[in-house]
Amino acid sequence: MAIDAVQDFDEAALADLVHEYFQVPLEQLRATATLDELGLDSLALMELMVVLEERSGLDLLDRIKDLSLASTLREAAQVIKEAVDAAGRGAASPGPAGTPAPAV
Repeated sequence: MAIDAVQDFDEAALADLVHEYFQVPLEQLRATATLDELGLDSLALMELMVVLEERSGLDLLDRIKDLSLASTLREAAQVIKEAVDAAGRGAASPGPAGTPAPAV
């Protein structure tokens, strides 16, 4: 999955990932459920970020500081989408003095 595949990331996409990687039953994946309520711990949260980085090809770990186990699925999806958007803009932005950014 490239950046285009995570560009429109939403809570349904996050729910799919949580179900796929952590076997959380689909009926538990409500937008208002916290990551903690879904049974994720800090290690699972890091695993999820690694999966997202691998699928997007972007460095997201430094951009998700607002994400915690108290975040709801909806809030987490929004934080991740904002991180993907920001990382994507950073990858496409010009370097110093207007020089093009290196090819990724």
